[in-house]
Amino acid sequence: MGRVFLLFFALLGLSGCGGGKFRDSKVIFEGTYYLEDTENMKFVFSEDSTLTVMQEGIYEMTENEEGEPVIRICLDDISREMPEDYGFTEYRMRKADDSVALTYTTDAFQLDENPMLLFHLEGEDGLLLGACFDGTYQIGEGGESYQYIFEKDGGITMQVEERYYADKGKLTLTDHAGSTHYLYEASEDTLMIRNRKEELIMTLRKEAESE
Repeated sequence: MGRVFLLFFALLGLSGCGGGKFRDSKVIFEGTYYLEDTENMKFVFSEDSTLTVMQEGIYEMTENEEGEPVIRICLDDISREMPEDYGFTEYRMRKADDSVALTYTTDAFQLDENPMLLFHLEGEDGLLLGACFDGTYQIGEGGESYQYIFEKDGGITMQVEERYYADKGKLTLTDHAGSTHYLYEASEDTLMIRNRKEELIMTLRKEAESE
């Protein structure tokens, strides 16, 4: 499915380990960090033990040959890409009860039996209207931790709301779906996150404070 799922595969494979209890972190991270070598994926740590992860990109609204509504989403770092290199992922859209079902489409792969469901949260409910719009949708059922934020200028943000708990080199990330545990190393401007096998998952660089 291309780079559109970088956010989920790089970090948010963390969910599904059972419901974690929210607690205040022993070690507080505060500020905005960027995934190393990218400008479109940031991690905002707050002193109240919350973490907001945002991956920014662009989207287009169109139709397929059958006249069905289609959305094309690109979550590449377009600041370092040429337009011809943008990695769009295309979904067919249809109304499904109180949600909009997005089905990934390609000649080789179909997800008709397990579409991604989006539930309107705020702003314009514009997914099926054929033009870019300002509105926010929840991704999947069960909680609002995962969201798509659509903008009328064609921008899109995939956003995840977490809580973090850090102490003695261990890091736990928790959302409505569950918790997963990591190891971390922190310096003044760098946060390195590893899995329990001590394999490096990602390096985050802190945004410099403006003077």
